[in-house]
Amino acid sequence: MRLWMAAVMALAAGSVGAQVRNYETPGNLGATVDPGCIAVAKAGPQLSPPDLGLGVRACAKAGKWDEAAELYILMQLRAVYDVERVADVSAHQAATVLSMQVTESLPRGGQAKMQSAAERFGGTGGARHTAFCKTVKAAGRPEHSPAWMVQHGMGAVLGEGGDGLVKGFKPDAAWKKVLRDYMKCG
Repeated sequence: MRLWMAAVMALAAGSVGAQVRNYETPGNLGATVDPGCIAVAKAGPQLSPPDLGLGVRACAKAGKWDEAAELYILMQLRAVYDVERVADVSAHQAATVLSMQVTESLPRGGQAKMQSAAERFGGTGGARHTAFCKTVKAAGRPEHSPAWMVQHGMGAVLGEGGDGLVKGFKPDAAWKKVLRDYMKCG
Protein backbone atom coordinates (compact mmCIF):
# COMPACT_ATOMS: atom_id res chain seq x y z
CA MET A 1 0.00 0.00 0.00
CA ARG A 2 1.28 3.43 -0.83
CA LEU A 3 2.30 5.68 2.03
CA TRP A 4 -0.23 8.43 1.23
CA MET A 5 -3.07 5.86 1.14
CA ALA A 6 -2.03 4.51 4.53
CA ALA A 7 -2.00 8.05 5.94
CA VAL A 8 -5.50 8.75 4.60
CA MET A 9 -6.82 5.49 6.05
CA ALA A 10 -5.21 6.23 9.42
CA LEU A 11 -6.76 9.68 9.50
CA ALA A 12 -10.16 8.30 8.55
CA ALA A 13 -9.97 5.57 11.17
CA GLY A 14 -9.00 8.07 13.83
CA SER A 15 -11.92 10.33 13.00
CA VAL A 16 -14.61 7.64 13.03
CA GLY A 17 -15.20 8.03 16.76
CA ALA A 18 -14.64 11.78 16.82
CA GLN A 19 -17.56 13.95 17.79
CA VAL A 20 -17.84 17.28 16.02
CA ARG A 21 -20.19 19.83 17.47
CA ASN A 22 -21.14 23.01 15.66
CA TYR A 23 -22.23 25.86 17.92
CA GLU A 24 -24.36 28.68 16.57
CA THR A 25 -25.27 31.83 18.45
CA PRO A 26 -28.24 34.05 17.59
CA GLY A 27 -27.29 36.63 14.97
CA ASN A 28 -24.13 34.82 13.84
CA LEU A 29 -23.57 36.02 10.25
CA GLY A 30 -27.20 37.15 10.32
CA ALA A 31 -28.69 39.66 7.93
CA THR A 32 -31.36 42.00 9.24
CA VAL A 33 -32.49 43.52 5.93
CA ASP A 34 -32.75 42.12 2.42
CA PRO A 35 -31.98 45.12 0.22
CA GLY A 36 -32.40 43.27 -3.05
CA CYS A 37 -30.17 44.17 -5.98
CA ILE A 38 -29.29 47.81 -5.39
CA ALA A 39 -26.61 50.20 -6.58
CA VAL A 40 -23.83 51.02 -4.12
CA ALA A 41 -25.19 54.59 -3.93
CA LYS A 42 -28.44 53.16 -2.49
CA ALA A 43 -26.63 50.96 0.06
CA GLY A 44 -27.02 53.20 3.09
CA PRO A 45 -24.61 52.99 6.02
CA GLN A 46 -27.11 50.98 8.09
CA LEU A 47 -26.71 47.91 5.83
CA SER A 48 -24.41 45.30 7.37
CA PRO A 49 -22.10 43.00 5.42
CA PRO A 50 -24.63 40.11 5.63
CA ASP A 51 -27.35 42.45 4.33
CA LEU A 52 -25.09 43.40 1.44
CA GLY A 53 -24.38 39.71 0.85
CA LEU A 54 -28.10 39.22 0.16
CA GLY A 55 -27.85 42.11 -2.29
CA VAL A 56 -24.93 40.44 -4.04
CA ARG A 57 -26.98 37.25 -4.39
CA ALA A 58 -29.98 39.17 -5.74
CA CYS A 59 -27.85 40.95 -8.34
CA ALA A 60 -26.21 37.68 -9.36
CA LYS A 61 -29.60 36.01 -9.73
CA ALA A 62 -30.69 38.92 -11.94
CA GLY A 63 -27.52 38.66 -14.02
CA LYS A 64 -26.34 42.11 -12.93
CA TRP A 65 -22.73 41.14 -12.37
CA ASP A 66 -21.20 44.63 -12.24
CA GLU A 67 -23.65 45.62 -9.49
CA ALA A 68 -22.99 42.32 -7.71
CA ALA A 69 -19.24 42.92 -7.79
CA GLU A 70 -19.54 46.44 -6.42
CA LEU A 71 -21.85 45.32 -3.61
CA TYR A 72 -19.41 42.51 -2.85
CA ILE A 73 -16.56 45.04 -2.58
CA LEU A 74 -18.70 47.20 -0.29
CA MET A 75 -19.57 44.11 1.78
CA GLN A 76 -15.86 43.38 2.22
CA LEU A 77 -15.08 47.01 3.03
CA ARG A 78 -17.66 47.14 5.81
CA ALA A 79 -16.49 43.76 7.11
CA VAL A 80 -12.95 45.14 7.39
CA TYR A 81 -14.37 48.08 9.37
CA ASP A 82 -16.09 45.60 11.70
CA VAL A 83 -12.80 43.75 12.20
CA GLU A 84 -11.39 47.06 13.43
CA ARG A 85 -14.18 47.56 15.98
CA VAL A 86 -14.86 44.01 17.23
CA ALA A 87 -12.58 43.04 20.14
CA ASP A 88 -12.87 39.23 19.94
CA VAL A 89 -10.18 38.15 17.49
CA SER A 90 -11.92 34.79 17.00
CA ALA A 91 -14.95 36.69 15.66
CA HIS A 92 -12.93 38.28 12.87
CA GLN A 93 -13.08 35.11 10.79
CA ALA A 94 -16.76 35.97 10.22
CA ALA A 95 -15.62 38.20 7.35
CA THR A 96 -13.98 35.28 5.57
CA VAL A 97 -16.85 32.90 6.28
CA LEU A 98 -19.42 35.40 4.98
CA SER A 99 -17.35 35.95 1.84
CA MET A 100 -17.17 32.19 1.24
CA GLN A 101 -20.91 31.76 1.83
CA VAL A 102 -21.78 34.51 -0.64
CA THR A 103 -19.33 33.25 -3.27
CA GLU A 104 -20.48 29.64 -2.91
CA SER A 105 -24.14 30.66 -3.22
CA LEU A 106 -23.69 32.21 -6.67
CA PRO A 107 -25.52 30.52 -9.53
CA ARG A 108 -23.68 28.07 -11.76
CA GLY A 109 -20.84 29.86 -13.53
CA GLY A 110 -21.30 32.83 -11.23
CA GLN A 111 -17.82 32.84 -9.76
CA ALA A 112 -16.28 33.34 -13.21
CA LYS A 113 -18.82 36.07 -14.01
CA MET A 114 -18.09 37.75 -10.70
CA GLN A 115 -14.37 37.59 -11.44
CA SER A 116 -14.93 39.21 -14.84
CA ALA A 117 -17.01 41.96 -13.21
CA ALA A 118 -14.25 42.56 -10.66
CA GLU A 119 -11.75 42.89 -13.50
CA ARG A 120 -14.03 45.44 -15.19
CA PHE A 121 -14.16 47.34 -11.88
CA GLY A 122 -10.44 47.83 -12.30
CA GLY A 123 -7.68 48.76 -9.96
CA THR A 124 -6.83 51.64 -7.70
CA GLY A 125 -7.24 54.98 -9.43
CA GLY A 126 -9.37 53.64 -12.27
CA ALA A 127 -12.64 55.37 -13.16
CA ARG A 128 -14.89 52.87 -11.38
CA HIS A 129 -12.65 52.69 -8.31
CA THR A 130 -12.61 56.48 -8.07
CA ALA A 131 -16.41 56.69 -8.46
CA PHE A 132 -16.86 53.93 -5.87
CA CYS A 133 -14.64 55.76 -3.37
CA LYS A 134 -16.52 59.01 -3.93
CA THR A 135 -19.87 57.27 -3.35
CA VAL A 136 -18.71 55.41 -0.25
CA LYS A 137 -17.19 58.54 1.26
CA ALA A 138 -20.40 60.50 0.62
CA ALA A 139 -22.47 57.81 2.37
CA GLY A 140 -20.45 58.22 5.56
CA ARG A 141 -19.12 55.63 7.93
CA PRO A 142 -21.07 52.43 8.58
CA GLU A 143 -23.86 52.62 11.16
CA HIS A 144 -24.90 48.96 11.14
CA SER A 145 -24.64 46.75 14.19
CA PRO A 146 -21.55 44.53 14.27
CA ALA A 147 -23.57 41.80 16.04
CA TRP A 148 -23.26 39.58 12.96
CA MET A 149 -19.52 39.39 13.65
CA VAL A 150 -19.57 39.58 17.47
CA GLN A 151 -21.92 36.58 17.58
CA HIS A 152 -19.50 34.56 15.46
CA GLY A 153 -16.74 34.66 18.07
CA MET A 154 -15.89 32.44 20.99
CA GLY A 155 -16.81 35.24 23.41
CA ALA A 156 -20.43 34.89 22.29
CA VAL A 157 -20.29 31.09 22.35
CA LEU A 158 -18.93 31.15 25.89
CA GLY A 159 -21.41 33.83 26.96
CA GLU A 160 -18.77 36.32 28.05
CA GLY A 161 -21.27 39.20 27.73
CA GLY A 162 -20.64 42.83 26.90
CA ASP A 163 -21.03 44.44 23.51
CA GLY A 164 -17.90 42.81 22.07
CA LEU A 165 -16.44 46.09 20.86
CA VAL A 166 -12.95 47.49 21.23
CA LYS A 167 -12.80 49.78 24.24
CA GLY A 168 -12.15 53.39 23.29
CA PHE A 169 -12.91 52.69 19.62
CA LYS A 170 -12.82 55.81 17.45
CA PRO A 171 -15.29 55.13 14.61
CA ASP A 172 -14.47 58.08 12.35
CA ALA A 173 -10.73 57.50 12.56
CA ALA A 174 -11.18 53.76 11.94
CA TRP A 175 -13.39 54.37 8.89
CA LYS A 176 -10.87 56.79 7.40
CA LYS A 177 -8.12 54.24 8.02
CA VAL A 178 -10.08 51.45 6.31
CA LEU A 179 -10.89 53.67 3.33
CA ARG A 180 -7.24 54.71 3.04
CA ASP A 181 -5.45 51.43 3.78
CA TYR A 182 -7.86 48.75 2.58
CA MET A 183 -9.77 50.44 -0.26
CA LYS A 184 -7.01 52.87 -1.24
CA CYS A 185 -9.48 55.74 -1.41
CA GLY A 186 -7.08 58.68 -1.24
